Amino acid sequence: MTKIISSLSKMWLKVINLEQSLFPEIQASLGTLSTKEEKLIKILDFAEIEKHIIVVNVTNIKKDREQIARAFIAKSVYNLQTTADLIDRLCIDRTLRVICGWRYTNDIPSEATFSRAFKEMSDLKIAQKTHEQFVAAYLSKKTFFYNATDATKIPLRQKLPKVKKEEKEKTKPKPKKRGRPKKGETREPIKPSILQKQKEMKAVDEMLECVSTKCGVGVKQNSKGNREVWLGGKLHISVVDGDIPITAFYSGANVHDSSVALPLMQETSRRVNYFYDLQDAGYDADIIREYSIKLGHRPIVDINPKNSKVLKEKIELIKHEKKIFEVLGQHLNLDTEHYNQRSMVERVNKYLKDDFGCDKIYYQGAKKVASVLAFGILSICIHQSLKLVT
Repeated sequence: MTKIISSLSKMWLKVINLEQSLFPEIQASLGTLSTKEEKLIKILDFAEIEKHIIVVNVTNIKKDREQIARAFIAKSVYNLQTTADLIDRLCIDRTLRVICGWRYTNDIPSEATFSRAFKEMSDLKIAQKTHEQFVAAYLSKKTFFYNATDATKIPLRQKLPKVKKEEKEKTKPKPKKRGRPKKGETREPIKPSILQKQKEMKAVDEMLECVSTKCGVGVKQNSKGNREVWLGGKLHISVVDGDIPITAFYSGANVHDSSVALPLMQETSRRVNYFYDLQDAGYDADIIREYSIKLGHRPIVDINPKNSKVLKEKIELIKHEKKIFEVLGQHLNLDTEHYNQRSMVERVNKYLKDDFGCDKIYYQGAKKVASVLAFGILSICIHQSLKLVT
């Protein structure tokens, strides 16, 4: 209990120190700070992304790497879509420029330098490491009720690689014959699914090797029942109480949501403590439920009818009974009330795209796209965590 109090009080003292000591000094030299500028300063102070910038060269040290890292967090907080927009904003906004670490407009690096630096940060997963470090420092000793998991589509301006006809024929599976095999005929054994493979694995990195990060075509049914098709990827997120994203993994758009469920649950369980796993019908699998129980959680997963008349009738019966119990002012099943908390992951998806610069991503390559999303997730995580103490 003392450790939990110390982690929250550490956040509180840091916020008080910023508001009473740092903000007045900045206002004295730069003028009154806006709400967004105060928000950015708090996020930068808690992120401490400078600690993760690694200098490889000893003689020819690359300049402005720490300032550029801070600027990419600012790009997310200010909901800027491109690096060119970020540089333009830095040139005209003196306060933002000083917060990031540049005194004069001439000090700001070129767009090409920003691009090279971002590639380095993407390869080293700077944003992901900073996010993990923040969770370990301030949230790891706190216990949460719910962990909601979901995937959101990430459309990209990228073309699929062309595949020759010969390669298509090689990769295309041969049609299976119906009925029992003939005498002496041997058929290839059925390949295990991704979930079945991951079930036997222990390391999260090993599980993620089964998941493709290449640009693909995704098909999803929206809340209105219409099919949505997009080219790009998916971001799989685990969110706990308070709309705080704890873990996020990027994959190709053609990867099923359930294929990332096990590594998400395992990594989130390692980072924080929680009781319930909340997941929609896309995660309806016995392997996922059993894995959640194995980790010490209680899974609440929506039922997927899977073209089964029996399951569809069961769902309709549950809905009918729920309406009757609502009229009587009673609860049919408390699991339904728990499951309704899953909306927090939908809100994080909204924050990410509408408020933190991930609505349109112009970068190409899985590492760069994942890094853009990671900067957004990092900013949301810190911003929502600060609401626990303010």
